[in-house]
This record gives sequence, structure tokens and C-alpha cells, in this order.
Amino acid sequence: MSPQPPSGASMDRIRAITFDAFGTIVDTGRDALIRISERIVRDLFLEVDATRFLERWDVHFFGIDHDPFLTIAEASGVSLARTFSELGVDGDPDPYVEMLQAEWQRASPYPEVRGVLEALEGTPRAVVSNADDAMLKEILSRHGLQFDAVLTSEACRSYKPAARIFEAAIRELGVSADRILHVGDSLEADVGGAQRLGMATAWVNRSGEPVKADSPRPNLTVRDLGGLLPALGRTD
Repeated sequence: MSPQPPSGASMDRIRAITFDAFGTIVDTGRDALIRISERIVRDLFLEVDATRFLERWDVHFFGIDHDPFLTIAEASGVSLARTFSELGVDGDPDPYVEMLQAEWQRASPYPEVRGVLEALEGTPRAVVSNADDAMLKEILSRHGLQFDAVLTSEACRSYKPAARIFEAAIRELGVSADRILHVGDSLEADVGGAQRLGMATAWVNRSGEPVKADSPRPNLTVRDLGGLLPALGRTD
């Protein structure tokens, strides 16, 4: 059974907010992966197109069990090597992982993010992200995006939707789980993971993606972060 919104969850109870990073406050992800896949297909003269290549890379990336724990960079290299092996390619994944990291490093916040964070000034807030520590902190610092805490999968040695990274954020914020709103773009990793700890949730559905019947149900769905403000009684 998929997680459901916490019983009695209400936006007027919210005293702190946690945000996912990529796809929620920072605009990056699939486009970078597509560009790197196109480069790989071109460089190695592959007979598959970039979309098909990325599909196979995804299968291997998300199939990693992370025991022992691997960072995003490490998992990208391992999964790319497995994709090369599946396709019978004699290639070195390392240069392409470095290119991918460089693409992600250029990530920028979505247009509404600064205004929303300013409107939420005074509310404790943290980032909870499946990301490598140094890269994410550098992106946030470069764009002047300030949070009370930044919790990454690398630092916590755990990926959402597992509880550990959310529990770390709850401790850092010093607010009970039922008074924290978690905001993210993944129904499984963000909404499902946070709800299991009793947090309220907001799903950022920028692309208008339909909700599957067995997906977790958020307390709030918004097209971008600006939709949080009226729900929280704030103005931009």
C-alpha cells in the first residue's frame, strides 16, 4: 500500500520546511544526461540512439543496491561501465562522468525560487537531497541560496526515500516531524519517504505529470514553488 498524507496534516501547523534540490529548487537533471548520452553515442559510434542508451544507463543506475554506499558520482561510473558492458562497448566511463558532473555543476535555481525563499524568511528550512555533498553546497553557495541545514545522501550515507536523511533534517531543524513540510518533485523519494515519518508533503509537478493509482498522495500539489505561498499564508 502506498503512503498516504498524515492524518490531520494541515498547512497551518507547519513550522519548518525541507526542500529537495534537483528538480525542485535547482533546474537540472535529464537534459544533462541526454547531452552526455548523445556525446557517448557519437564518440563510440554506437548503433543505438541517445534515448535508448540513456534508458539502459537508467536501468543500471537505479539497479545499484548501494551496499556498500556509493556516491552519485561513483554510482554514475559503475552504472555507465555496466551499460558499456551490456552493449559490448570497450569504453572508459570516467571522462563521461566528469562531463556529467560539470554539467550538473552549472545548475541554476528556477526563476521563482529566490522570491519564494525571501517570502519564507524566518521559517526554518533545510535541503534534503540525493546528491553529492561538495557539488550541491557549491551550487547553493554560488547562487546565494541560504538554508539552515543542507543534508545530502553522501553526508548521511543514505538515499531518499529511506528514513535516515529525513531523520537527520528533523534533528537539525529541531521541529517535530508533523510540523515540517517536505517539498519535492518525486512522489516516491520525496512524498513517500517524508510521509512515512509523519511529515506533511508538497509535490512539485512542473510538467503536469499524471499521478499513478498506487503512488503516494501529497497534502499539496503545486506547479512551482510559488504555489506554496498561498497555502502557507504567505505572499511573495
